Amino acid sequence: FLWQGLHSALPTNQVRADRRLTDSSTCSRCSCPHETILHALRDCPFSREVLVSGGFTFSVMDCFQWLKGIILHKDAIKLSITLWWVWQFRNNMLFTAEPWTISVVRRKVTLSMVENNVYNAKRCLGDESTRWRPPEHPWVKLNTDRSWLTGSYAMGMGGAIRDWTGMWRGGFSRGTLHGDALRAELLALEDGLTCCWEGGFRKVRCECDCLGAAMLFQERSMDRDYLHNHYDVIRRIKRLLARDWVVYVSHIPREINSVAHTLANWGVRNIGSNVFWRSPPEFVLLQLGKDSMS
Repeated sequence: FLWQGLHSALPTNQVRADRRLTDSSTCSRCSCPHETILHALRDCPFSREVLVSGGFTFSVMDCFQWLKGIILHKDAIKLSITLWWVWQFRNNMLFTAEPWTISVVRRKVTLSMVENNVYNAKRCLGDESTRWRPPEHPWVKLNTDRSWLTGSYAMGMGGAIRDWTGMWRGGFSRGTLHGDALRAELLALEDGLTCCWEGGFRKVRCECDCLGAAMLFQERSMDRDYLHNHYDVIRRIKRLLARDWVVYVSHIPREINSVAHTLANWGVRNIGSNVFWRSPPEFVLLQLGKDSMS
């Protein structure tokens, strides 16, 4: 694609007119008299709206030098992927009945970046034991985590529910004040279990990266829980666990809990929030992509 651009071979209307393949060199999107390669990829208002937040320069007026600068740029992969989708955006507007919106194009750029990162991670994949794994059929897996700010005592809770195919079945983020790290971990577990119950899931494998929290629920008895600082949350969780369903709570390494951790980080940055994510938010797609390698 970039090779075609460097060699004036991308079939814009100007290139096609120069080769007697069409009568008009006008841009079909904005009516500019000359749809050159530089115009189609950068200067057309529709293209520029996609590129404006992507780190592109608009001062270089020679197409060859501009594309060469992108290839030699430290973020060449990101810029090249963005340009590819700008070109696809142009073709979509010209040749299909359902044109994309700018937000759709930007999401396609993000997804392609995720796919590229996943591919690179696969190439240098190390120990398979440090990979997230989906549950067996017909279980779902709940991953929870917390984020805690020492100075403000702000707590962020987050979690994701995925099925045996790795498909997203729901997620959550919440932010609140006045707590410590362990309380945030317990609240994340409570929130996640509540989401699973309300979602109708009755076979749940729950994973968190806090050994102290996981160990509290290996024994379901409440006899000595009143001695704990967070007795109120522990009691609520054990009452949840005692319902008519099957739940296992286990400890996992932090490096395979990145999806829940990212959702918790969003919560701690948005105090007062309480969001249920019916589909995965864009900021967690990279972590989901890495998990999908399993």
